[in-house]
Amino acid sequence: MMKNSTYLSICIPAFGRLEYIINTLASIYKDAEDQTIPLADFEVIVSDNDPDKELEKLKELFPYQNFKYFNTDCEGFMNSFYALTYAEGSFLKLHNSQEIFKKGSLRVLLSLVKEYMKDKNALFFSGGLLKKGKTFTAGSFDEFIQKTSYLSSWSNAFGIWKEDFDAVKDRIDLNKLFPHTSLLFTQNNKRKYIVNDSSLFSTQFVSKRGGHNKFQAFTIEFPSILDMAVIDGDITALTKRNVIRQLMNEFLPSLFFNVKIAKRETYDDEGFKENLKRHFPKGAYYKIVLLSLFAPANIIWRKIRIKFLK
Repeated sequence: MMKNSTYLSICIPAFGRLEYIINTLASIYKDAEDQTIPLADFEVIVSDNDPDKELEKLKELFPYQNFKYFNTDCEGFMNSFYALTYAEGSFLKLHNSQEIFKKGSLRVLLSLVKEYMKDKNALFFSGGLLKKGKTFTAGSFDEFIQKTSYLSSWSNAFGIWKEDFDAVKDRIDLNKLFPHTSLLFTQNNKRKYIVNDSSLFSTQFVSKRGGHNKFQAFTIEFPSILDMAVIDGDITALTKRNVIRQLMNEFLPSLFFNVKIAKRETYDDEGFKENLKRHFPKGAYYKIVLLSLFAPANIIWRKIRIKFLK
């Protein structure tokens, strides 16, 4: 396959969870078959940073000409960056290993890539989580962050044109927890930002997820990226405050419920209360704890709403 002969690279960073990745890959290839999409139009890349190489057997399970497996020597979320480096398509989309392709999703992705190949407008796939259920646009990076809020940090929504990636990959400092977000914030001068909020994927539930301090990620690391964007003039202070408010009112209560109350996830929360003092308003911790009591209803409603999105 010649370089850049494909439209879309689906880049999957992975560590273990073989059964989930098998389901995800199977959904991609089934969708391609059902929609009669040529394999030459896309490629699928798995970047495995597990030294034990358990996922290497995927090469035998998916013996397609457009499937590529790499064992990568890197730690944690930096694998998201390395997964992109192996790609040869015109547009590089990060994809979480537990996200199943719904029927017709691959065609939607390819259609948008083909539509915007000339102008190279930014493409973002929010999966119905923004409550729109359709494609909409933003005319500036600040407006894009206003409209996507903390979801701008979701790796599964992220994509970048290969020529843009190649232009910045060797000259930016990557946040080790949010390397893809570091890349996203380099794309601050696009003429237009295209956000597809249709429900393209369904999530495989992974019990007892954990392995890092997710509370610190969203109280220190991600807000610090926003801070730098304000300093650089890429977003306004008002936009940052709105994102912080939504983190406090929506995301962090749900995280607190899953980890501390329901114990469905095992993320480390060390320093959470103290860390909130850096970017969040006074009393944020107690508000988050209170709002976490309503998290189950909000989670159920979100799943129902996404299920009925087209």
